[in-house]
Amino acid sequence: MHRSHVDGVPVFRFSEPGPLHATLRFGVGARDETYRTLGISRLVAALAAHTARHRLPEQAEPVVSTGLEETQFAVLGTREDVSNWLEALCLALCDLPVDRLGEVAHTLGGDAARSLDPRAAGALNARYGSQASGLEGHKRGWHHLPTADMLLGHATTWFTRANAVLTLTGPNPAGLRLPLPPGGRPRRSPPRARHPHASWTHRNIDGVVLSVEAPIGSAAAEVAHRILRERVTSALSGQPVPAAPAEAATALHDSVTVVRLLLASATANDAEGVAATMWSEALSLAGNEPDPAEVARHRCPPEGAPVQLRTLDDAARTELFGTPTLDEGSRRRALECVTSRDVRDSWQRSMERAQLVVPEGLLLCLAGPDGRRLWCASCWTWDEIPPFGQVFREPLAKRALTRAAERQWVVLTAESVVSCKPGAHHKLRFDDVIALERWGPERNLIGRCGCNVGVDPAWYRGGQRLTRALDEAVPAELAFDGAELAPPQRP
Repeated sequence: MHRSHVDGVPVFRFSEPGPLHATLRFGVGARDETYRTLGISRLVAALAAHTARHRLPEQAEPVVSTGLEETQFAVLGTREDVSNWLEALCLALCDLPVDRLGEVAHTLGGDAARSLDPRAAGALNARYGSQASGLEGHKRGWHHLPTADMLLGHATTWFTRANAVLTLTGPNPAGLRLPLPPGGRPRRSPPRARHPHASWTHRNIDGVVLSVEAPIGSAAAEVAHRILRERVTSALSGQPVPAAPAEAATALHDSVTVVRLLLASATANDAEGVAATMWSEALSLAGNEPDPAEVARHRCPPEGAPVQLRTLDDAARTELFGTPTLDEGSRRRALECVTSRDVRDSWQRSMERAQLVVPEGLLLCLAGPDGRRLWCASCWTWDEIPPFGQVFREPLAKRALTRAAERQWVVLTAESVVSCKPGAHHKLRFDDVIALERWGPERNLIGRCGCNVGVDPAWYRGGQRLTRALDEAVPAELAFDGAELAPPQRP
């Protein structure tokens, strides 16, 4: 692999005959956005590609993708075509046409595209709340366009030569230029898990997910993840209604930690059984050494992308995020050295902060890794009296027509708003509010926990006093008028 720099941008290349395949990568994705700006990286990339396309209409356009951690522009062609495209893209990022923001967003469909399986996104949201890697799993009813200043500020911070890497496969491109905007290397703080010990919780997902944090370079954790996936798949296949094979996914947490996820599909009728099976298998692996033959079967690197592409990906991620990397030979040797005890010990440590995520409505009774009842991390509290405060109930006429089990009311305290229903309540502290949407007289409070609290003054007696109190309690910089910032409607 050849390494060089062009205009301050690191370039990694494997020399091969044939056309040139280039990927310009930026270390920015959904985890670097906020609730208010979710989807902004995709919009920046789309605007840049739109501008480059008009400058070079006769050449093949790049494939643009935005994930949780990276935004990529991939282009394939002759050395001259690829060089021209890369230069045009870089120039476009220096001068984004913000006057075309609404038009380009309209072509994208208005809503933010998800880069993760919804089950994985929901599990990350359950673990970290609506911030960083958990943000994409927040349930949203509408996507809000950023302002021009927001878009330019995001591009200036993240789409710079200090946060870019170019990977190439093919001949060396002649005369390559990468005139990206200057800027410093962005700094990000990894999110902290909302709960420091093993737990279970709800999310609006169609399935069951187990998530753990593990060292990013741990061969033992990698083998353990594969063994658990095979065991869960085998156990679920023996149920009365066989489930689809379990799936594995990972998400970068920081430069030394990765989140490992195990996903299983489940219907409303069998979700409880799937959750119990997955958790039981995870506890078993943490408590008992697997058979050496089982370990040996999972020590081989998985089939997937060619070695050269994996090497380029690893080099780029190391440059962008500071993650450790091993060459293919070192990785194989590390896997070959993994023992049964290594697997058990690694998974045992991971299970100390494991989280099981299940669909809404389930109530689980499972044992945790310490033998005690597995703690419930749901935002809702059951069978306890709500906090004391000012109570806003439904109008008497509406209460007379509403069944007792379906009634709802709100309690307002000095530091929180509490949404209540018979037998349960959800407390949202004002210092945990990350956004306040105003839809005319209605209010929608967005919690860092991943939940929304919607308030329509027509629902409650004294509802206008309630909305005024919410407006006063939430900092003005977190509030915005949703109706004014909605994406343009399709003709």
